[in-house]
Amino acid sequence: MRKPLIGLTVFVVLAALVAGVGYWLTRPDEVSAERPEGAPAAGSCWNVNEKVAETAFPWPGAPVDCAVPHTAEVFFVGQVDRRLAAKAARANGDEAKLQQNLMYAQARRGCTSLASAYLGGDWHTARVQVVADWIKPASTGFFGCALVQAAAPASKRFVGRTASLRGAGKGGGLEIGCVARDGGGEMTYVPCEEPHEGEFVGTYRITPPDAPFDAEKVRATATSGCTQAATAYLGGSRGDLRSGYVGPTTASDWLGSDQTYACYALTTGAAKLRGSLKGVGTGPLPH
Repeated sequence: MRKPLIGLTVFVVLAALVAGVGYWLTRPDEVSAERPEGAPAAGSCWNVNEKVAETAFPWPGAPVDCAVPHTAEVFFVGQVDRRLAAKAARANGDEAKLQQNLMYAQARRGCTSLASAYLGGDWHTARVQVVADWIKPASTGFFGCALVQAAAPASKRFVGRTASLRGAGKGGGLEIGCVARDGGGEMTYVPCEEPHEGEFVGTYRITPPDAPFDAEKVRATATSGCTQAATAYLGGSRGDLRSGYVGPTTASDWLGSDQTYACYALTTGAAKLRGSLKGVGTGPLPH
């Protein structure tokens, strides 16, 4: 789910005024709790590309066995508050956008809050991303949550798998280690034994939950929090490394997020690192 839901059905009065008033008075306060036919099964695996994974369910094709090549694994199917969904369907203009944003936030928050339990470890510290998509018709408020293995921090490029992500967060080889720039300049995940420019040092969460988005304050707070995380990981502060982070930096990304940032210690020069920075203190960097 990359953008707030828009374009819900607009109801118009098609008969006489009296009939129209009667219609509005009998509108349901809640949408149906019946799951749409296109809803995927929790635990199902899908071999879809990055573009398809951004679209609403049902995805094209059929689920595949998680032991054969695939890219995405559905771990939860849910529904936002049914009264909220009904209110969004009745609204118009700016009010409709507001209610749809609230629906989006609920769905996204549900996915991010449940992902770690399915993975068996904090998903923020693993090389995975959470995908949240509506299930058609989106006006019912049903949504599906999936996990994908990612090639890089904040990357839309998926890594194919031949094993389930259920319980793979501990001992499954998905821990974030180090990052290096590829030929296109994008930071990708690499083992710390290989030449690299940075290393994952932990996470930082901005509080309070549901805080209003302010780009400058978010940038300053995330930078400060990740600098603290890097200092603790290194065992001291130093001038030849800087902190970096990956997390929500726009209003749309912030909406419904858990306000958590993955923190990195990054080189300030051209020299590559080789080996871990953990506990390096003020000693020489591993080259």
